[in-house]
Amino acid sequence: MHYVVAIPLDRKLAEFIGKGGAEGSINFYNRKMDDNVIVGLAPSSIEDKFYAVAQTLLVSQQVLLSTSNIDRLFGEILVACSLLDRHVILTDENSVDNLLAGIKIKDFEVLPKEQIIERILAHKPAPKSQGVRVDIDHAFPVKGIGCVALGIVTSGTVKVHDELYHSSGKVVHVKSIQSQDVDVQQADVGTRVGLALKNIEHDQIEKGDLLTREKVAKTDTVKCVLFISPVSKESPAVGSRYFLDSNFSRASAVVEQISGNEAVLKLDKQISIVKGDELLLTRESAPRIFASGKVL
Repeated sequence: MHYVVAIPLDRKLAEFIGKGGAEGSINFYNRKMDDNVIVGLAPSSIEDKFYAVAQTLLVSQQVLLSTSNIDRLFGEILVACSLLDRHVILTDENSVDNLLAGIKIKDFEVLPKEQIIERILAHKPAPKSQGVRVDIDHAFPVKGIGCVALGIVTSGTVKVHDELYHSSGKVVHVKSIQSQDVDVQQADVGTRVGLALKNIEHDQIEKGDLLTREKVAKTDTVKCVLFISPVSKESPAVGSRYFLDSNFSRASAVVEQISGNEAVLKLDKQISIVKGDELLLTRESAPRIFASGKVL
């Protein structure tokens, strides 16, 4: 089974979870144990690339949060965790009872470091019944192979020789699949994959693009239901401007319509996002991640 874990605060904790792999705005850390694989996602720079925090939280099934340094940034990440339905593991280095009393986390536990791996494996990801979907974070050419796309399987099972739609509308052929540097015939939910693709070039693929069984058109208009953290004291209004993150996609967003907790957001570019997808909204003031949403 594959487990995707966000580790937004502590590089040493990420290195404890696994060996460093691909690097970018998000760094990947991998640990393989028998039939289980843990993939840790950590922002390479929080202050310069804060959007990477939102993206790691959205793509992951669980969150591992270091309590070694209880500061403004820790409080911001805690608010972000309260906006998403994720299993949160907090290290036991410092007590955060006072913060947790004011910032409600639905599902959390506080653990010593030596119990973390066991508890990650004990929290089985909920099965998803939707069709095949791979969220792509990077693509590049490989001599003798062609286009290779890196991503995470977020729904269904992708198989060698699958014909899938790319976000551009192109139908691509999956020539081969690698997971943890090993060739595999198929990959299930949570698997970090490298897909060798036919019928598309690497420069036609952008971060945030999807590979799906059913065709998904990009859009620059998102209708969603929003949940605003009470800690943020934010009241979105028509004309309010934020940044929107949804898995590996990011865009600037303007509130075009709002009624109660439902809003229509106009984006500065088209992104790959579908009904049921989660999103996070970011503003300039702390807590920067102040709202979550679900696409209607």
